[in-house]
Amino acid sequence: MAKEPLGRLRFVTKYQHVEPLLALEHNGHTRVRFSVNADYVIKNFEPATSRFEERIEAAGKVARAGYPLGFIIAPIIWYDGWQEGYAELLAKLAQTLPPEVGKGLTFEMIQHRFTKTAKTIIEKRYPKSKLEMDMEKRKKKWGRWGQNKYVYPDEQQTALREFITERIFEHFPEAGIDYFT
Repeated sequence: MAKEPLGRLRFVTKYQHVEPLLALEHNGHTRVRFSVNADYVIKNFEPATSRFEERIEAAGKVARAGYPLGFIIAPIIWYDGWQEGYAELLAKLAQTLPPEVGKGLTFEMIQHRFTKTAKTIIEKRYPKSKLEMDMEKRKKKWGRWGQNKYVYPDEQQTALREFITERIFEHFPEAGIDYFT
């Protein structure tokens, strides 16, 4: 992509292994995005991924290497203490990232959602999971791939979006939010 005048690449990772990328010529045409989340979510629902601190350290390395940087907060989960968890997440990001992150920083926010098929598979593979998937507590939404998915009701979606958006701009006033879904 570095040599393509119109070519752009963006990818997302939950891992810290970025060293092979740091010396590559990229000309700012490759955006590296890190999937991050509250400690509660990482500990309970993201086994075998890099720890939050490792992801942020890697994000700092790619920022210092001049790559455009972004964060995907996903899946955003409503749990007891979610406000504190997501506030702490964004405060830690602000404390850890180097100043060169700057204006081009982007955020994408994706609330937890599931289909009936996903619910069946997750409950079979992880029978003791703490993941809340009660369809009665969710809003049914027609999915892109021809099946319904279950998302948080509008009131919860609004609360999540507004709270996290406020924390993002509190810590990163020049950042952009690409979407909340």
